[in-house]
Amino acid sequence: MTWSMLLIKNLKSNNKDKISVAFSNNISPLKKYFLFILFFITLSFAYSQTIKGVIEDISGSPLTAKLLIKKSSNPNIISEYYIVINGAYSLTLKKEYTQDIIIEAVATGYSSEIIILTPKDLNDSIELNFTLIKAKITNLDEVLVVGKKAPFNVKKDTVAFNINSYRDGTERKIEDVLKKLPGIEINERTGLIKYKGKSIETVMLEGDDLFGYNYTLGTKNINADMVKEVEAIENYSENSLLKGIEHSEKVALNLKLKDNKTDLSGNVDFAIGELANDEKIPFDMSLNLLGINKLYKSFATISYNNVGESYSQLNYSNSELNFEALKELKLYAEKIIPETGILKIANQSLSNLNQQLFSNYNSIFNLGKKTNAKVNLYYLNDKIDSNQYFQNYFTINNEEFNTFDNTQIIKKPHYYRGDILLKHNISKSSLLEYSINLRDEDIKTDKDIISNQNSDFNSKLHTKDHFIKQRLLYTKKISDNKALQINAMYTTNMIKQNFILSPSLFNADSAYYDSQSIVSEKNYFDLKSEFLASRKNDKFNFVFGILSSNEPFESALFSENETVNSPLETKNEFKYNQYSIYNSGSYHWNIGQLRISPSYKFRFLSLKLNGIDQTSKSNRNFVVEPSLNLNYKLNTVSILNATINFNNNSNTLKYLFTNPILLNNRTIIKNSSNLTLLKNTRFDLSYSMNNLFNQTQLYLGFDYTKEEGGLFSDYTISSNAAAINYLFLPENTESFNFNFEYAKFIMPIETNLKISSYYSIYNYKNIVNDSKLRYNKTNNTIHTLLLKTAFDKKINFENEFIYNHSKTSSTDIYKITSIQNNFKIILKPIQDYYATFSFDYYVPDLDHASQNYSFVNSKINYKPKDKNWEIGISGINLANEKSFGIVQNNDFSTSISKINLLNRYVLLNLYYRF
Repeated sequence: MTWSMLLIKNLKSNNKDKISVAFSNNISPLKKYFLFILFFITLSFAYSQTIKGVIEDISGSPLTAKLLIKKSSNPNIISEYYIVINGAYSLTLKKEYTQDIIIEAVATGYSSEIIILTPKDLNDSIELNFTLIKAKITNLDEVLVVGKKAPFNVKKDTVAFNINSYRDGTERKIEDVLKKLPGIEINERTGLIKYKGKSIETVMLEGDDLFGYNYTLGTKNINADMVKEVEAIENYSENSLLKGIEHSEKVALNLKLKDNKTDLSGNVDFAIGELANDEKIPFDMSLNLLGINKLYKSFATISYNNVGESYSQLNYSNSELNFEALKELKLYAEKIIPETGILKIANQSLSNLNQQLFSNYNSIFNLGKKTNAKVNLYYLNDKIDSNQYFQNYFTINNEEFNTFDNTQIIKKPHYYRGDILLKHNISKSSLLEYSINLRDEDIKTDKDIISNQNSDFNSKLHTKDHFIKQRLLYTKKISDNKALQINAMYTTNMIKQNFILSPSLFNADSAYYDSQSIVSEKNYFDLKSEFLASRKNDKFNFVFGILSSNEPFESALFSENETVNSPLETKNEFKYNQYSIYNSGSYHWNIGQLRISPSYKFRFLSLKLNGIDQTSKSNRNFVVEPSLNLNYKLNTVSILNATINFNNNSNTLKYLFTNPILLNNRTIIKNSSNLTLLKNTRFDLSYSMNNLFNQTQLYLGFDYTKEEGGLFSDYTISSNAAAINYLFLPENTESFNFNFEYAKFIMPIETNLKISSYYSIYNYKNIVNDSKLRYNKTNNTIHTLLLKTAFDKKINFENEFIYNHSKTSSTDIYKITSIQNNFKIILKPIQDYYATFSFDYYVPDLDHASQNYSFVNSKINYKPKDKNWEIGISGINLANEKSFGIVQNNDFSTSISKINLLNRYVLLNLYYRF
């Protein structure tokens, strides 16, 4: 009798009375049906096959081993797998077998043993004992096996990229490597890094956040040869106590250094050369030091160059904000007079005629077992020379005219900064953090302007910017799934701007001048407490807080006129206060592959505007701002995401002063101040797929934004000046954006293919020269095609083609189409040598294709194997283009902008690592 029959008999004999009683005591039919089903389920389990026994060596000692179950028809495939600890085992087969099976016992250091069972054998309870014999050890000659390391490794939320799999030998800094990693994109202007479309929070060094939001300091300066691996970490939590509790969609990168990069290491890069048609000697030098041991971790850099490079996180050549500025924008006072920007050529630094000295020190060190400190110090001094030409063609109310300005610019930024962060672990479950940031910026900009106006102008702008930020953060981990944070932050920012224009815009006589002074200040205080919790797979949080913002503002425009005793003088002096009490919360439900994330924010908002020459205004609102996010994981590599949110924004200070402010030799601005809130609705829908194993990426995205009531421009434009009045109107503004990106590594031809398309529609309104309200529409289209080979040969190619078309429709239609093609060859003719050749071609306006630009660069380097030095020679702008121009349009004009470039130059490059 088999063991299953015995079990059935035992069940019947032991439970006969109980079962008969259960069915005889007036039990409902539903309960009887349930017990009947339960009984037969029990019988089905009763027939499961059990195998037991021991695995031991010839001396009888028990072994830890593996039991492998295989079908005799396919002995290379493991059907079932079991771990046996300390010899004895008892297991139940998970499958039913109708053919012979092979049971193999395997233990490290022993020869395996095999037993074959027939289906008939499986009808009975089986006892199988294995006695394993130690394997004979045979000494073999040494064999060197060389294998190619996998390019990446995936572990939960982290992808670790082996950077040697993506390098071609031409990379100098780690930023050059990051550009080649799948899923990573870098903004050429700001250095902002995105991974799978999300902006990364920071770039860590061996797990420590050394740089914070200013991670470009690391990516632009750390030598690529120091790093062996880059980890992309999703769902990143900067506070370790909140790991697994907070809902985080943040992304961070972690640089893992080569094993020998400890204690002190670094590199010196030195380049000197000759510049065509110029006495200035091109020069580029940088020194980087990396120190790591158990007590501290530090990175320091100092650099000087006059070839357009920028090794800092700051960008004085244009007005684009870096990642830190975007994060802290609400804390800053506003620069009413904008700083002069420099036209930039994509992938080129030729337009940035600089003389930049930059130094930076970053360090994390322990002050004890529970306390550590992070220190970041910065210094920058630069001089940017630029000659820019602007020409505008206007068509307004059937009137046509044009303007031009030829401007010689000298811009001198000076920047100091110091940051300190202290962390003290009060206990294993509580953390106290205090940080202080101090910044001092001084920028002087001089301009000599030749224009179509009655006179030539000279202007001087001096901007001083002082910023202090203090933050105290307490984190308490209440339990494994609950935490509390209390956060207090206070900032103060003062900006002083003094602008002198000679001669006066209001009087062409050279004896007169205009003087514009502005003092803008912002004091910001935010105190909030946040409760965070997780329950199974769900996470939620609640926030309560108070916020206060105080912004005093003063401006004075003084201009002498023909009657000296009666000068033109206008002033603005007021205080803008914002106060709110708020509560917000979010919940993240995970239902299978679907995540539902509703959130809300309640605010009692009080706005006040009080000024000497302004009518006092106030506005109080109770604001409700809901949002909903749906995230559906179609499979392990594909996600469908939809978001809708509603918010209300208050006007910023630069739209509240009512008396004129002079910006430059042509422009005056003022406002019709209004405290009405701007209501915004935004909807996003996207599909993303990132298959690293198949080396395929796809992104489809659409977003729609609608602003109900907003600020509109009322222009008064002539051939000599432009006056702009910003006013609030109960009109709508809409924008639509479509994105498509596809990237694939095509194995048969060993080529990376990337296609991207962007299309936008922007509907807006304005008033020009006393017209009625004008309805305008702008369409913009950008297509990009990138092909990049990855041959294991001596030559590789890269080609990127960009098509850009813009169309603005109003009373007239303005169209501009431009193209750009970037071609690059990478050569490795013989061992230890590599060379690159690039040719970039631009046509700013296809309707005037004769106006085009060609840029040729080349480089050849000698890098001996197993040596810590490298030498090379590079030629920049070999076609010796003198200037570069772009064409842009809006709803009433077409503008042509040109900028002078660095002349052709050749550099001798020396690199040394230690």
